[in-house]
Amino acid sequence: MIEGGTITKPIHEDITYDDMHSTQDNLWNFLFFTGYLKKIREEQEDETIRMEMAIPNSEVRYVYKNAVLRWFEKKTEEKELTPLYESLLAGNTERMAQILSENLMETISFYDYQESYYHGFLTRMLKHIGNYIVQSNRESGCGRPDILVRYPSVRGKAIIIEIKVSKTYQGLEEKCDEALRQIEEKKYEEGLRQEGYQDIMKYGVAFYRKECMVKIASDGEVSGKKK
Repeated sequence: MIEGGTITKPIHEDITYDDMHSTQDNLWNFLFFTGYLKKIREEQEDETIRMEMAIPNSEVRYVYKNAVLRWFEKKTEEKELTPLYESLLAGNTERMAQILSENLMETISFYDYQESYYHGFLTRMLKHIGNYIVQSNRESGCGRPDILVRYPSVRGKAIIIEIKVSKTYQGLEEKCDEALRQIEEKKYEEGLRQEGYQDIMKYGVAFYRKECMVKIASDGEVSGKKK
């Protein structure tokens, strides 16, 4: 529905606030009668009125989007993501791709797989990575890397992550390479070098629907595997 679709449910007018949580159909009724859904058309089936409904406007759609994002963030906080953090810090691209793909299978994608959706998804996955600072679209070099993960002390690691979206599964590797080239061409690591960081990791992460591929650049070399 957030993507613009509709849903058809039985509607009855005698719904009360106390009834809202008793069944899923009652919840749809409540959303309709409070204006959070609008009628597209209705039909009568014996004594039951069935209503086709949609989100009424962009303001309400924004409310729904944020509700889903809060739900996803809560679900993320409940997950054991230590293996993801360990693989990120160790440069284990195959394990990273596997974990991210598994988590994508559990998410609700209402942005039609746009880059902003994956950006938010990965930022939230990395939000609780120990003592590290996670920054999104921070000014650096000649542009803005998608995500920076860095240890508060310059003696620790700094990680640059650039995200791309592929139109095909076969194009994942090319998009990873494109992301790594962008990191180099835009000189994203220069700001980190100036701050004093020496241990800098650079990742190209590509998504295609619920699939992910990760590559890492190290000393001019690029390596990575696809799930």
